[in-house]
Amino acid sequence: MSVAKLARERKRQLGQFFTPSHIAEAIVNKLTISPEQIILEPSFGNGAFLFPIINKIKAQIGQERLISWSQNNLYSCEIDPHAYNGFRAKCRMANLDGITNNLENCDFFTWMPKGIDRLSATNKRLYFSAPLAVFDLIIGNPPFGGSINPSIQDELDSILGFRNNRKIKKETYAFFIVKCVDLLKDGGKLVFICSDTILTIPTMTGLREWLQQTCSVDISALPSNFDDTNQDMLIISLTKQLNPPRQIIVMGKPIPASEISATPNQSWRIDSELARYFTGISLGDKMIATSGMTIGNNELFLREIHNDTIEEWYDFYLEQELITVDKLLARARLGKVSASKLQAVAEQQKKGDTETVVKYQKRDKPLIIKLPHPDSCYYNKATSEIIYSPPQWVIFWRNQGEYVYTYKKTGNWYLHGVGGKPYFGKQGLTWSLIAPRLLTRYLPAGYILDSGCPCAFLRDGVEPHELYFIIGWTLTDLCKLLLKKVLNHTRNIQSKDFERLPKKRRKALPLRAGM
Repeated sequence: MSVAKLARERKRQLGQFFTPSHIAEAIVNKLTISPEQIILEPSFGNGAFLFPIINKIKAQIGQERLISWSQNNLYSCEIDPHAYNGFRAKCRMANLDGITNNLENCDFFTWMPKGIDRLSATNKRLYFSAPLAVFDLIIGNPPFGGSINPSIQDELDSILGFRNNRKIKKETYAFFIVKCVDLLKDGGKLVFICSDTILTIPTMTGLREWLQQTCSVDISALPSNFDDTNQDMLIISLTKQLNPPRQIIVMGKPIPASEISATPNQSWRIDSELARYFTGISLGDKMIATSGMTIGNNELFLREIHNDTIEEWYDFYLEQELITVDKLLARARLGKVSASKLQAVAEQQKKGDTETVVKYQKRDKPLIIKLPHPDSCYYNKATSEIIYSPPQWVIFWRNQGEYVYTYKKTGNWYLHGVGGKPYFGKQGLTWSLIAPRLLTRYLPAGYILDSGCPCAFLRDGVEPHELYFIIGWTLTDLCKLLLKKVLNHTRNIQSKDFERLPKKRRKALPLRAGM
């Protein structure tokens, strides 16, 4: 997946969403900034934050002392050389060229403040072995959804990807926050424009939990719209506090730690009214949810049903191909393979070993196949229907999926797993991965599962009728509120989101007279 990310157009690859100058200026104007503070802007872009900071300091100390101040108190870096050079040109036009002495064109993930000499040679190259309390204020707009340099991302994950035994998602804005908090002095402040996914998304649970144990948190709205992205954005202000008490304030409202901890995702969108629903059992106590399978080529293997028939355009067969090191490297994640695996495949190549691969040829005219057919299984693709939907797709499933499994096994590394395989063919419920609410429907037995349509299945020992009650409960407005406000307010509804939902208690029916 990282290889695919790196192929994106440059702006998306860097995670760039440049801050409008009026938004940056409004944020800076609300802060107390003094010449004694040491300040960092870790991804300065076009200088939207730096210019108002410089102007604010200049108003306090005057133009003549500004260059000297910047050499000792202002640090920044920017990975994009075009943005970096553009900012330097603006500084020259404003007679501020000396300001750029500590502003570097580099990757923040490999950057260290100048003058930090107490590091080993190994740690200097990438990061540091222990947090460095250097800065009083860190401010900016970190990259969102950017690509991390493949040559360092595994090492970086080992350094930034865990805090207090909890996983921090390998995402650019999350790793920016972790590194910046490590760089803050106790009592120092971090002010970032950030995606509002940080409030609830389950993959940021570890980040939220660590921040609550490290900082006081204040979430506030942007002063105006952020036109460079459709993603909802907000301001996160973190004051590093190594000792409690700490506060979590969201849109002006303090949230007790007890309410946050009541939610399975450490949600920052909980309130006392909704917290009470998370005191009992969850749907995960009754059902196990799972994603499905990524095929890798839907056109090749999926067929839409029309009047109980499908069109088969392809003729499939299996063939033997030589195993080679080049194929292994081409399929591997980031092109990396362990030395032992590389040696084993090299030996296979030397011996002329082969592997089974799927071959196919497109027909001039399709075969019209009547369902049911032994080469086809119903396939659970996403739909907006609820409660029940008749079969709409089948997957080519000759020899119990041999061709699909073989195609995946000999493809790129991210195709090798088969999500949800233990639940193929079982009865359960299902919903669309991307939707404004749970579009829950009954899943009959006999389906192969798709990754875009998660499913849930009763745990052993759970009474069968619970399945129908849970389908009804998940279609209620209350369930939607708990899901979309507290657990994950993005459009994605992952299998773990479903399991974290409270299990609403069923009311006992009143006894009729004479019973």
